Amino acid sequence: RTKEIALAIHRGGEFMRSIQREDGSWYGSWACCFCYGCWFGIEGLIKAGESHNSPAIEKCCQFLLSQQRPNGGWGEDFTSCYDKDYAENGMESYGDEGSGVVNTAWALMALSAAKCRNVDAIRRGVHYLMKRQLDCGDWPQEGISGVFNRACGITYTAYRNVFPIWALGR
Repeated sequence: RTKEIALAIHRGGEFMRSIQREDGSWYGSWACCFCYGCWFGIEGLIKAGESHNSPAIEKCCQFLLSQQRPNGGWGEDFTSCYDKDYAENGMESYGDEGSGVVNTAWALMALSAAKCRNVDAIRRGVHYLMKRQLDCGDWPQEGISGVFNRACGITYTAYRNVFPIWALGR
């Protein structure tokens, strides 16, 4: 079955490349939205054998870096899901100056998996997460981070702690 498994992995990589958007991003079907999709897109391509410096991964990194907010974080709200476009104002209504801890964690995990060479951008994202951590050790509950069928927002309260810890641990 080794050949069958290798073929399935190869096809998975082809599929990931085929659904990558022109701007380098991936739409995140189960969460808000493009930071999440980029994380899974990069991880999937790497697991399928893609080189860290492949055009697809480099283009996704450039997309993520272009969305980093002045405070070092990344942010999207639920509008990214139903508009299928990165939320221009980030998490303006729910986060911190348009950034959010969950989106920032997803972006950092994507850039980390890609071995992004822009250390300054990663450092700024890490500092953003550190700044947002509460005295009790948690991170603040912000806007909706999960989604179902582009229209049903889901608040996963564990996301605010799980993903920042995971990102900082990388």
